[in-house]
Amino acid sequence: MLAASGLVGTTLVFYGARSQNQSAIEASAKLAQTALNVKQREIARNLQDYVEREDFQAHFGNRFDSDWASQDGNLGANIFASLGYEMAFVVGPDNTTRYAVVEGRSLNLDAFVAIPNGLRELVERGASRSLPEVGLLRSGPEILLVAASAIRSSKGGVDAATRPMVLVFAKRLNGPLLTRIGSDYLLNRLRLMSGDTGDLGASLALRSPDGTVLGHVTWIPSRPGDENLALVLPPMGAAFLVFAVLAALAYGYSRRSNARLRSSARTIDAFAETLQRSEARFRDVAEASSDWIWECDRDLRLVFVSSRFREVTGLEDAAAIGMPLDAFFRIDAADGGWMRPEGVDHLEHAVRDLRYSYEDAHGRTRIGRVSARSVTGDDGRWAGYRGTATDITNEVEAQARAKHLSLHDTLTGLANRALFRERLDVALESHRLEHSRAAVLYLDLDHFKDVNDTLGHAAGDLLLQQVAERLNGCVRPNDTVARLGGDEFVVIQQAFTQPLDATVLARQILNALQAPYALTGREHRLGVSIGIAVPDENSQTADVLLKHADIALYVAKEGGRGAAQLYETHMGLEREARRTLETDLAQALERNQFELYYQPLVALEDERIIGVEALLRWRHPERGMVSPAEFIPLAEETDLIVPLGEWVLRTACRQAAEWTDVVIAVNLSPVQFMHRDIVPLIERILSETGLKPERLELEITEGVLLRDAASARETLNRLKALGVRIAMDDFGTGYSSLGYLNSFPFDKIKIDKSFISDLSVEKSNAIVRSVIGLGQSLNMVITAEGVETLEQAVFLRGEGCQQVQGYFFGRPVPVNQLAFMAGQQISASTEAA
Repeated sequence: MLAASGLVGTTLVFYGARSQNQSAIEASAKLAQTALNVKQREIARNLQDYVEREDFQAHFGNRFDSDWASQDGNLGANIFASLGYEMAFVVGPDNTTRYAVVEGRSLNLDAFVAIPNGLRELVERGASRSLPEVGLLRSGPEILLVAASAIRSSKGGVDAATRPMVLVFAKRLNGPLLTRIGSDYLLNRLRLMSGDTGDLGASLALRSPDGTVLGHVTWIPSRPGDENLALVLPPMGAAFLVFAVLAALAYGYSRRSNARLRSSARTIDAFAETLQRSEARFRDVAEASSDWIWECDRDLRLVFVSSRFREVTGLEDAAAIGMPLDAFFRIDAADGGWMRPEGVDHLEHAVRDLRYSYEDAHGRTRIGRVSARSVTGDDGRWAGYRGTATDITNEVEAQARAKHLSLHDTLTGLANRALFRERLDVALESHRLEHSRAAVLYLDLDHFKDVNDTLGHAAGDLLLQQVAERLNGCVRPNDTVARLGGDEFVVIQQAFTQPLDATVLARQILNALQAPYALTGREHRLGVSIGIAVPDENSQTADVLLKHADIALYVAKEGGRGAAQLYETHMGLEREARRTLETDLAQALERNQFELYYQPLVALEDERIIGVEALLRWRHPERGMVSPAEFIPLAEETDLIVPLGEWVLRTACRQAAEWTDVVIAVNLSPVQFMHRDIVPLIERILSETGLKPERLELEITEGVLLRDAASARETLNRLKALGVRIAMDDFGTGYSSLGYLNSFPFDKIKIDKSFISDLSVEKSNAIVRSVIGLGQSLNMVITAEGVETLEQAVFLRGEGCQQVQGYFFGRPVPVNQLAFMAGQQISASTEAA
């Protein structure tokens, strides 16, 4: 009855758990389908936003303007960088591809060649309907999420007689995208199923618009039934165990009662039967054990081995019987050996856990562990040993593998930091004894982060493995190649003519690592920078030598990368000076060593002061005034620019709040601008100081736009919403300033002083005229920087430049020397001219 009830209860519990698991799988499948539908609606919505733009309809509706399309912000690199679409096409009425963008680059590529299956039908449907058509299509081994929509004419509608142009967006359904979908919809390890990966527990078919199955996605669903089993089964098992124990106790009591009623005549038979069972049990345990039992005689020769001997060693019993113990159990002399015990204490003599080696039936050397105790004969004398032997070969090999892993990098197989330090200490000792001369080469891959960011970490790992192979091919057997972490490698070279040999090796490494790498089916090139250090009287320790190599590597990077640099003493002094300056810079803000100087901003029409630009100065207690060109880059590298920039903003706004109707211009560092709290910080400072937002002008350089255009645009729009003014500083020195003027909300253009200083050159003259004309056409204020002569001021006024600043109108001065009133007249010099 107990067994039957337990079986029924267990069956019901497992059936309920299975039902719960199946319901969870079905629910997750619906969620996965919903996630894919959401992605389809998202690409359709993005596509519809583009085709409904008036500028798109104007340039694509009646004709195709490829120059306009390729500009960033229209249909250029932003499609990939901002929206994440790997491919975009414009297909003409005759099904010819008028324009193609693949991963942010314009290519001469036929859309129907890139996506041969199903795209033509999708384009036809998209051209004939008012809303985008979306579907999953296959292109080679890849599955793409594709949307197509007609580009309406700026006149509105789609001409039924003539098919319009069609805009196509495509996004790969790859690992990163599925990972994001899985994270958003709680689908654990959502990924595509391929030939070498199976179903993870739940899957969903991916179908093209015509119903063809393109592939499957799979994920690990939740299993609430299994969780309930984990909660229910232990109490049930405990209950059944209690009942079983009670039943066993009752049965035992019954047997003992019956045994007492047996006649004493059967007692001897019972004892004999018990002894036989005990012997049988001993034999069963001995044969089931992983050990095998052995026995030797007084001459230390094997006389017995259990049947497990053959299973463990593969040898026949005859191969061991009669052999001396020390011939079969080959024990290291350092661990002792077999001996005949003497004296009265021989009964207590035992050996434990002696490691031995032997050869199995295949001639392979294996490792074992043996233990034994003394055996006494009928005469009371010592008669030999009886013991057990265990094969521990797998355990020893596992320990050896663990030791190897503890000293080697798991990805590349190179020495890790611990083994590197051991080898370096040995090399330095050999150097000290003049057996050889040592050198350390510190390597850092140039722009390795770009590989991880663009191709993924799997490609980055493959690249590191290829680098390790090439490094091993460059060194000699007595040299050491180690990976310290990330993309940092180090080589210990032992030679006789240092640093000449190290320099030769560095050239070999540069040539080897600069050769193309095969990644993701394409060739990629990667450079390397190398720092070389050899021991001298000031660098006899491993830490100092590695530090010198690191300094030389830093100098190689500063020199343009892709080169090797030998450490020299002055480099350490320069690095130490830089670290000292860095330490002083970190303390300068707390010690109130920074000051703000202000340079007037003049309206050129009547030469009135309409504003000032805040310029940061550092008054070092020992070095005096430190140039901003020296400490600003250092502050950006160490992230001190964020608190320093906050101090500049707060101080400038607080001082400007005491003036009347004067604009205060403050420069924002690229690092400070990209900080996520920049907009709330400016809003808080304006509130604390009481400065009106329209009196604050923020100057940014084009560098902040190059890193992440989409994020920069969002930040600028939020700043504009506060009411502050935005100026592009150093205009003309970047790469695509005209495109930025069209895409970002700038109020002012500041012409870089390099053009103003060269106004005598016709080319600079023409550039300044063009920028002023451009600003006037865009209704933007134009400010010229670096005006230092009367001739420059006269020229700029004649060309219509509204504002100027420079030494001709005033040098930067501290706030206590800035004596002006709003609208003050500077001079009448340009009028006189």
